[in-house]
Amino acid sequence: MTQQIFKKVFIGVSLVSALLLGGCTSMSSTVDGKTHVFTEQQSCPALLEMDRGQTLEVVLNENPSTGYVWSIVEQPKLFKVEETYQSDQHRADKDAVPMVGVGGQKIYRFTATTAGEEQLHLKHARSWEKTSVSEWTCRVRVS
Repeated sequence: MTQQIFKKVFIGVSLVSALLLGGCTSMSSTVDGKTHVFTEQQSCPALLEMDRGQTLEVVLNENPSTGYVWSIVEQPKLFKVEETYQSDQHRADKDAVPMVGVGGQKIYRFTATTAGEEQLHLKHARSWEKTSVSEWTCRVRVS
């Protein structure tokens, strides 16, 4: 009888451990071994280690019709930067006619080109206002 209880406890602990370890690895931002993806709700690690050729992608909610847009505070020196915007309407229906007031996502792709360390800093603000409503930063070391 005690062997059966021991087996059940062992199996239960093993399953819980596997779930916990699986949860830790699923929090990784690496998509394909070359691309690190974050959203505005996700913090970058204290120091993100990248290799040249790898990409950091940041997906941010934005509605330009409100005047609030994401922008790079200071142009990075270690990265090639690509910036795109895709409206929610376009994602739902590729043939839809663009409408004012529909939000979407701004996507920044930072591809590491040079070794070194740099702080990436994005802000969500109106161009005519001094303060931002939110910011996203990431300290990156490229080797």
